[in-house]
Amino acid sequence: RYDPFGRRISKTVDGTTTEFFWQGDRLIAEHHADRHRSYLYEPDSFRPLALLEGFGPKETKAYHYQLDHLGTPQELTAADGEIVWSAHYRAYGEINRLDIGKIDNPLRFQGQYFDRESGLHYNRHRYYNPDIGRYLTPDPVKLAGGINAYQYVPNPTGWVDPLGLNTCPGADSCKPPLKAPKPFDAVSVNSGEPITPAPAQTARQAKIEGLTEANAKRRILEYETKYDMHMVGKHGPEVESAKLSRRSIDGKDPITGMIPKNGKGVPSSQFNSWKLQLQAWTKATSRAERGLSRFTGVDDKKNDIVRIELPGAGRGYRPNKNDPNNPIFNPSMNGAEMKFREDGTPFTLFPIKE
Repeated sequence: RYDPFGRRISKTVDGTTTEFFWQGDRLIAEHHADRHRSYLYEPDSFRPLALLEGFGPKETKAYHYQLDHLGTPQELTAADGEIVWSAHYRAYGEINRLDIGKIDNPLRFQGQYFDRESGLHYNRHRYYNPDIGRYLTPDPVKLAGGINAYQYVPNPTGWVDPLGLNTCPGADSCKPPLKAPKPFDAVSVNSGEPITPAPAQTARQAKIEGLTEANAKRRILEYETKYDMHMVGKHGPEVESAKLSRRSIDGKDPITGMIPKNGKGVPSSQFNSWKLQLQAWTKATSRAERGLSRFTGVDDKKNDIVRIELPGAGRGYRPNKNDPNNPIFNPSMNGAEMKFREDGTPFTLFPIKE
């Protein structure tokens, strides 16, 4: 069902009706018998800021969106810093890999809502198919919108279209920039960028990043203590670089300072940030919840292990056979490995080359 303004106000799937509530052209809430959700946005934009889920103030939980440069959700984090939703996308907005799905997140490109039953994105005035990167129907403005009436945007890595229109009536920012535009020039998009001045936005983002790091560090330290691990003292982001390199020279333990009798160097690595270490933890320990096998293999000592892909996870050293006192430095390690004891509890987590 749609209201007189063309906004979708309800849909029924398998006998369950979901109602949608709007503020102008922005979806601010959805409701059905078993769930109520509200969406908050950055000022004067379509960039989602937070998701509130639950009935009433006592039961409502807040989750915060982590966005990319386009304003597309990359992660949802809980109040304690836990990542509860994380995904990788293809160029035109289709999810390529769902890394974490403890809760459901239907928001995609700015202004788009994912319909699980069809795989389409509801984009205010039209439905968008992320598989082919095109709309199902032509632009309502017909030929005035250009010769490619089904096009989403000229370039999905730098453009967004929150309204599903080639032009935005009444919005100066959406007027063609040239008096005699070419077809692509006529395709104008509301970028959805907030009006907050750049310095204030930078300071705000820095504050958010700082809080995220602090929360992630707290969580990792809790896990370190709970499971009696050594992932912080040997592989945490605050381990001194000199200790890492020394371990690859003579095997000196970064925690105890002990050197093994054989004096042989071993590979050593550390995470680039607490946030990345927490991401690695979440990915490695949530496989069963995501319908995957709990472990991915065993190491040479028969310990169960989980290896994951994590771009930019960390950096490290490995022994140099030709020059033992100058270990080989790897500035970019794009994976992580967690090892488990016989009782199934983890005892270490560290970046790997992958």
